[in-house]
Formats: sequence, C-alpha cells, structure tokens
Amino acid sequence: MIKIKGRTVAAGAALAVLTLSGCVPAQTTPSADASAGGLPPAIAQSGTLKVGTSPAYAPMAFKNPDNANETIGADIDLANAVAKQLGVKVELVETPFDQLINSVATGRVDTVMSGISDTVERQKSATFVDYLNSQGRFYALTDKAGGYTGEDTICGKTVAVSSKTDYYDQVADVSKKVCESAGKPAIERLSTDSGAAARLQIEQGRADLAVQGGEGIAYLDKFTEKGKYKVVLDPLPGTPFGAIVMKDDMQLANALLKAFQDIQANGEYDKILAKWGLEEYKLTPVINGTK
Repeated sequence: MIKIKGRTVAAGAALAVLTLSGCVPAQTTPSADASAGGLPPAIAQSGTLKVGTSPAYAPMAFKNPDNANETIGADIDLANAVAKQLGVKVELVETPFDQLINSVATGRVDTVMSGISDTVERQKSATFVDYLNSQGRFYALTDKAGGYTGEDTICGKTVAVSSKTDYYDQVADVSKKVCESAGKPAIERLSTDSGAAARLQIEQGRADLAVQGGEGIAYLDKFTEKGKYKVVLDPLPGTPFGAIVMKDDMQLANALLKAFQDIQANGEYDKILAKWGLEEYKLTPVINGTK
C-alpha cells in the first residue's frame, strides 16, 4: 500500500519492463549554471514543460489504480519537483514507449522522463540528463529461487524478457559468456512485450526465470506482491535512467541538470525516492553519463 495525495492506493498497476541501470562512474559534465542561459525562451514564456511519458511501468510512471485518469510514479514526482525549481508547470504527454525518443526529436515534447535508459547508441540522437541508477535483475518465483545458486545454474533455462529493453540482448550476452563458451546449453529467451507479461510466463510455467529492472521488482515486493518473487544471480550491466532532450539542446539539458542538483540539495529528491522505495538507486545527476 502506498499513500498518494492523502489517500491509500492499492497499487496493483501492471509493470512494463523498460531498460535499466546501475552505478555510473563520476563524469565531467558541461556547465550547469542556469544563470548562463536558463530555460529556452519558448519554455520560459509558455510557463510549461512538456514531459513525455509511457505510463505502464511502476514505480516510475503508471496509472493510479484508484483513478485511471491519473498518472503517478517516481518519474512524475521528480518531473514536478524539477519543474518547480525551474518556475514552470508540467504538462504530461502520454506516448508509446518506442516513440518516446522520437517525440523529443520532433518537438512534440520538451523532454522525456519515463524510466528510459541512457545508452551510447541513444546518445547518437538525443542528450540524456541522468538522474537514477538502475540494473536489470534475474528473478524467479520465491519457491523456485533456491535452484539458482551459481551463474551457470541458468544454463539451459528459459528466461522471459521484454524484447523492447536492453535486457533482451544482455541475457544473450550472459548465455554466450557463461554457458555457450563453457559448452553448456544456451539460455533460451522467451520474448515478451512487458514486465507483466514476463511475470505471467513464470507464473504459468512457460519460463523458469524473468528479467526486469531492479526498481520494478523492489516495488512489487514492497507494495503489491510481497514475497512472491526473489532476485537471483548477479545484476546485469547497469545503465542510468535519464531525462531526454534534443541532442543539441544543451541549454535545456543544463537547466534540467541544475534543477536535479537543486532538488538533491534541498532534500526533495531523497523524499521522492523514499516514497517509492528507490533509495538504493540514488544517482548524482550527470549529462550523458554512459560512456
């Protein structure tokens, strides 16, 4: 259960797996001095920051189970906190996940905050302001998790994983490194279109394990399905979640970076992470932190 706007929500929203992150080494970032440019004039004059979101991944962005017309989540709270620092309001623009980056490139939105990972490939077409750690994790039903005590115990198993995420290729990499190179059976990937669909596969016995972001599994265990699933094996390589802006829009990138730094300094960032059980995923904001 979770408190939202003074009431208790039975948060049973479906989770759609996106891609995930982990610890990122400190990077040298461009100037984050808002006084050197501040918000782009069009945003400042409108008083509105258009934020793209795909509300299908708790705890980052999802529909309130008590009010299907309301989008809630850590990304929504963070976006509002950042906008407040910038002196503007948020206008959420709901967009399918696979169209989020394009919505920035075409100017439909100013930025995207929707549990989307900063990758070197994505940096070719957009700039990321990283704000949260994330890592993909293997997990199983708790009563079957005891069988996965070493990395090679996954060889020959079927793993349900969303093909829309970086995890899909990462699982193949694990298979090659841990299993196939040692002459053991390869991991069989069972492609799904969401985290909820992956969980259904292990519940119905069509997959032995599943993969999704650690923050999503933590949310399930804390708020909706406590004790049902258990994380096993080592984390997959991490990539941070980032707010996306147009590739060359360093004015907005720096303004967002400064705002993230400010909400960390004033404690609002920590409050939001604590609200959603994400304290362990705290990240010092950085521009294009993935190298």
